[in-house]
Amino acid sequence: MSHLPPLTALPAFEATARLGSVTAAASELGRTHGAVSKQIKHLAEDLGGDLFRKSGTGLVLTERGARLQEALSPMLRRLGELATELRRGSEQQVLRIAVGATFATRWLTPRLPRFYATHPEVEITLLMSGLVAGQPRYSGQDFDILLSYDRLRGPVGPGFHTVVMGDAAYGPVCAPNYPFEPNAAGGQVAMRFSHAGGPSAWAAWEEISGRQIHSPEMREHPHHILALEAAAAGMGMALTERRLVAQDLEQGRLIAPLGFVHGKDGFLAALPNHRPAPQAAELFLDWLRQEARA
Repeated sequence: MSHLPPLTALPAFEATARLGSVTAAASELGRTHGAVSKQIKHLAEDLGGDLFRKSGTGLVLTERGARLQEALSPMLRRLGELATELRRGSEQQVLRIAVGATFATRWLTPRLPRFYATHPEVEITLLMSGLVAGQPRYSGQDFDILLSYDRLRGPVGPGFHTVVMGDAAYGPVCAPNYPFEPNAAGGQVAMRFSHAGGPSAWAAWEEISGRQIHSPEMREHPHHILALEAAAAGMGMALTERRLVAQDLEQGRLIAPLGFVHGKDGFLAALPNHRPAPQAAELFLDWLRQEARA
């Protein structure tokens, strides 16, 4: 490797060249005027000639100094940027959240900027998940927190401890012009939509609501969001949690002709029992409770 100049003197030279004054450079670097002058002198001696010359009350670069500044300034700037990135990386906490695609798309993701605004040190990684026969699709080693809003589909399952995030509300939704006439028995519809792992939710909703909806068949979609879009297109009714369709209801894309049935403590966070929760988990859960209340 070529003989390098005194590395500790380079910040003193760069600051003086940029600010045009040893005094200003010393103030920026938190050093004394004498210390900065000594470092610049040592650097000039090592490089074989003056780097500055006096001009009025200030300093200007010599040709030798200008060449050094041209090479040094971008190097120091990039080094500072890299140092910031590395420091941030060492402090960054990654939190893996398993969540259904519909809940992530329609509720959680639009709110995450508010979390990052207050906790920039935490990075959220979303893993698409769901419940199949009441069991999480991912093992506890794959995620730190599983978010579950659909108590109609059963409990989260063994191996987890749950933390209540808030209540939930469930009801069927359809397009405003869908030919559904509610009556005392609940009504008659041409088609009901469900999604993978969720056909039993209709039966659970009928039990807790005391209403019945009769249809010749149940059509299952691979994702809940597809069932909701089919309902918005006027093709039938989909059973959902109110948070997922709040914007659709407000915009008039969907209506809830039978309203929503309240489910106390229906919105849960599940954490694996076999290992301690990451430090960032409590920050995220506290924030999530506030969002759920709002």
